[in-house]
Amino acid sequence: MSYNLGMIISMIFVVAFVLLGGDMYCVQSAYSSLDNTSIAIGYLIAKSGRADLDYLHLLEENYKVTFDHISSTSPQVGEVVDFTIYRMYSPLIMSVNEVKIVANRSTVIGYYG
Repeated sequence: MSYNLGMIISMIFVVAFVLLGGDMYCVQSAYSSLDNTSIAIGYLIAKSGRADLDYLHLLEENYKVTFDHISSTSPQVGEVVDFTIYRMYSPLIMSVNEVKIVANRSTVIGYYG
């Protein structure tokens, strides 16, 4: 009887650790995806040479991200533009609230690398 009770209680911890590991994997996957998206957005901003609100809204709709901060909305060629994008993630067990996954990048206008 005590063996069965101990097995049931230990399975509760095993399930919690498996869910936590799944959450950590999903957060890493979401961050990797956001990192790749931020590189693509930086390239598009550098190539187009503009970072006005209309262009940022177009990028937000196409890439399903939200711009949190951008250093310059009317950059000149050769100027460095810093930007921050984020996506929200709903974890399984890590938190009750949504988690904000953030990527900070900078790009040089007119440099296509």
